[in-house]
Amino acid sequence: MVSAKIGGKTYDRLERYSEEEGISRSQAIDRMLKQGLDVEESDMRLVPVKTDGGTRMENKLDSVENHIEIQSDKIEAQEKYQLVLNTTLIASIVWIFLVLTYSLPSLFVGVSGIGLILILVSSLIQFHRNHD
Repeated sequence: MVSAKIGGKTYDRLERYSEEEGISRSQAIDRMLKQGLDVEESDMRLVPVKTDGGTRMENKLDSVENHIEIQSDKIEAQEKYQLVLNTTLIASIVWIFLVLTYSLPSLFVGVSGIGLILILVSSLIQFHRNHD
């Protein structure tokens, strides 16, 4: 015969466990004591035990999933900015080729050149902001 004082939450858990298992409280205590000793004597003690008899479990899966989702969003944004940057660079190369090959009006060359430069610079600024 062994007697022990236990907290109210632990008592409630013990009652629920014995009812769910269809065994007496004494049998439930015996079973839990054996299992607890088995865990303490083995290398399987992975979860720290609180003083009220409960266990503290952390849900690290949610934090990992959140981290993956954040990283996925960052990659998606980087890919979009990279596409804009690549498109602007290709348009700039085509513009240079056209300017060197054909005699285009100076006003057209100036306006379109300044527009391409502004788009290129803003794309580079956005791209670098998202990488920092």
